[in-house]
Amino acid sequence: MELTDLRYFFNVATARSFSQGAKLSFVSPPAISKAIKRLEEELKTQLFVRTTRSVHLTDRGDILMDHCRKLFRQMDDLERDLNDADEAIRGDMRIGTNEVFSTYLLPHALAQMLRDHPGLCPRSYQMVPSQIVHGLKEGSLDLGFTIGSEVLQGVEVIPLAASQGVLVCGEEHPLYEKGVVTREDLLEYPSVVPEIFRQEYLPALDNFPNERFPRRIGATIELMQMGIQLVFDGAFLGYFPEVSISCQLSHGEMKVLQGLGTGVPFQLNAVVRKGSEPRVAVRLLIETIKSTIEESMLKSCVVDS
Repeated sequence: MELTDLRYFFNVATARSFSQGAKLSFVSPPAISKAIKRLEEELKTQLFVRTTRSVHLTDRGDILMDHCRKLFRQMDDLERDLNDADEAIRGDMRIGTNEVFSTYLLPHALAQMLRDHPGLCPRSYQMVPSQIVHGLKEGSLDLGFTIGSEVLQGVEVIPLAASQGVLVCGEEHPLYEKGVVTREDLLEYPSVVPEIFRQEYLPALDNFPNERFPRRIGATIELMQMGIQLVFDGAFLGYFPEVSISCQLSHGEMKVLQGLGTGVPFQLNAVVRKGSEPRVAVRLLIETIKSTIEESMLKSCVVDS
């Protein structure tokens, strides 16, 4: 089997289309059809079921697809290992992260690394913790960044820091000048709260102490950046890890509201595959993230205890 034919097969199977697979492979549709036919003849089996509207893998096609994933992953690992052999920091680095990191910490750290190592190609994916764990275990991720530790089983967790949760409002909000919030204010002024679609039964993801301070929910969001913007524009109160909004706080675009005391801190973690030494680029990114967190905390506001 030719490796090129396997890549053509992989692209068609991924796109579920010969024409789209051809585009992904940068070849013509007739060329990719010929390659798939050659592969089927060599393996003496049918790999796809074709209809006028769709393309589906056969059972044996599924088996080949699984092996292709493993093969291409091993090839990526080989390239990274060869790069690491001479301490080079280049090539792909696959990162699973949540928004506590991706709104500021991760992009800032990656920008620093890329200035010194332009050959590095970060590939970052927005994920919940369980997806990060799965990606590390199966080898599709090199590194993860997330909060908490409840579901981080079977991987190595590297604690980075703890960031206090803070209740904030934007400059246009009625409580901005006052700078203090009461229990009554939480029921009068609505908050924006993070929830995952179809998992609304889960507790609010922002660690807000709801059991002590009931609040009025004015909107729910999945993307933290959307929540930050809604608070910035004065529409809602919001509760965020202080480290994720340090820029807005330092510029006075948001204000920490006093009066509630402190809640449960957010534990910030890096997560890597258990039992293997992280590659050079991964170790460097973890150290750069640590430095970025420290810099952010130096600029942040202090909450009352």
